Amino acid sequence: MGAHNGEFNSSGNLTPAVSEAGTVLPGYLLVILSVLMVTLVVVVVAGNALVIMAFIVDKTLRNQNNFFFLNLAISDFLVGAFCIPVYIPYNLTGRWMLGKGLCKVWLVMDYLLCTASVFNIVLISYDRFLSVTRAVKYRAQRNRTHQAVFKMVLVWVLAFLLYGPAIIFWEAIVGQSLPELLHLYLDQIMLMLCVSWFYNV
Repeated sequence: MGAHNGEFNSSGNLTPAVSEAGTVLPGYLLVILSVLMVTLVVVVVAGNALVIMAFIVDKTLRNQNNFFFLNLAISDFLVGAFCIPVYIPYNLTGRWMLGKGLCKVWLVMDYLLCTASVFNIVLISYDRFLSVTRAVKYRAQRNRTHQAVFKMVLVWVLAFLLYGPAIIFWEAIVGQSLPELLHLYLDQIMLMLCVSWFYNV
């Protein structure tokens, strides 16, 4: 994707990668970045897995508001389990090495999951707003899970419709390859992921 990348030389050592800006990343920096990114994956996956497990094990948590937190934990768990690990090789080398098909799947999943995460935060905020401004009516409807499930599904549908069709049909409409064009927006995707993660803490 326009950048020189680190490769294994004949002795089996990793040669320094070259970033988009053309600066060489020394081997020790690649190791540090790798450790930090793997640590991030472990923390995101483990933390959100605990939230999901708590919801499954403790039936008293199954009210409308907590369904929205479950939805948020699912989207963030999938970001940590799929999106970040697939992005790590590109981030370290500066080029996409996992094929065109996985590129399209990754882009759809990354945009879908990050957008769903943001929409879930909006839904949780709106739910909290209703619990304060219409407290009596809210408490009466708090245990109606079918409304919560409908809103959860709506979050995923709207998140997919926002970017999914554009990514899936991009090449047919524009006539240019996704890996060549959409890699320009990966930094923006990671920024959105970081902002979303910050608000989840």
